[in-house]
Amino acid sequence: MDEPSQLRFAWREEIDDQELSALHSAAFVGDDALEPWSQRLERYSLGWVVARRGESLVGFCNVITDGGRHAFLLDVMVHPEHQGTGIGRSLVLHAIEECRALEVEWLHVDFETDLGAFYMAEGLFRRTTAGILRL
Repeated sequence: MDEPSQLRFAWREEIDDQELSALHSAAFVGDDALEPWSQRLERYSLGWVVARRGESLVGFCNVITDGGRHAFLLDVMVHPEHQGTGIGRSLVLHAIEECRALEVEWLHVDFETDLGAFYMAEGLFRRTTAGILRL
């Protein structure tokens, strides 16, 4: 029997628009549109974490910045076949550690109500009051 492929995480690893668009579509049950992820990441991101099992992209999260002390966690996604295995939490923990190393003071996240238990788990985020406007 073959050994399962090793799971690995990487910060700012080069990523292909097609593979990230496919992961986004699977994780968020969206359309299959090809999005310009590489361009967006280079322009707006402090960094991002990828999770790969072998060569397959199974998880991703993005950290954007205001250029100062604040960063924002976006697009945390895990392929549905790998959800519930701890990959999402590991992505977030890797992002937190990279932000600490870069001396970011505040890491913000917003999320849908049903994801509160994930983000509010011990060692992750604490609740704050925030506002949002859909444009």
